[in-house]
Amino acid sequence: MLLRLLLLCALASGSASFAAPATRRPSRAVHAAPPPRRALLACSTASAPPSGFVQTEMRGAAMKLHTRDQSREGEQKAQKPVSQWEPGREDYLRFLVDSRLVYGCFEELVATHDELAAYRDSGLERAAALDADIAWFAEQGLETPEPGKYGRDYEALLRKLAEEGKWEAFTCHFYNYYFAHTAGGRMIGKQMADKLLDGRTLEFYQWGGVDPKEELLPKLRAKIDAVAAEWTREQKDACLNETANSFRYGGGMLAYLRSPQQ
Repeated sequence: MLLRLLLLCALASGSASFAAPATRRPSRAVHAAPPPRRALLACSTASAPPSGFVQTEMRGAAMKLHTRDQSREGEQKAQKPVSQWEPGREDYLRFLVDSRLVYGCFEELVATHDELAAYRDSGLERAAALDADIAWFAEQGLETPEPGKYGRDYEALLRKLAEEGKWEAFTCHFYNYYFAHTAGGRMIGKQMADKLLDGRTLEFYQWGGVDPKEELLPKLRAKIDAVAAEWTREQKDACLNETANSFRYGGGMLAYLRSPQQ
């Protein structure tokens, strides 16, 4: 069975070359059936195992905190599905305002601390996009609220980490927050657009035609991996140990959408 799978991999990649034995009479060409899709998936998975600190250790720590409906690897109980959330436009705007505060804080700290210089100009920055979206809501007649408790609490935590020089913990928040927006956050944005905005895609969910998961996140992971390669085991653990906090504070702002009465 293993040999058969290896042959299928070779055929799928075009790397195998088999010569038919010489015969004295011509024979019709025989076209081999394409390998089963399952075998192709097995080949691609086997050839590209996860590597680097972000995709192995940081991802492993994060998967334990995902719910079972978010990932097959999740270990937490499933929560109320996004399709059942019923916020109003005002609730959505509150979420965007708090998100603007947090993204602005991330981007300010990265720009002003040399210890975070590697994370600059990632292409994932969202503060300007959120400025545009909040202005659009104002054009629709919605008054822009002040940032709420969830955003203010998260901003305070990030500034405290920077003041104390806890760059490993900050890195955990930085990556997980931006990654969450490109993953589940986009799905939430689609649901909110359909429910509240007649399908309008906000600037928050656009990256100038670039796919963030395919182009921007891999580059950011490479930068974080390069930084983490210089860390001691204790520093790496300090980053991993902040995972629960990154989920708590980042996910907390979804209360505006999941439970609008709060």
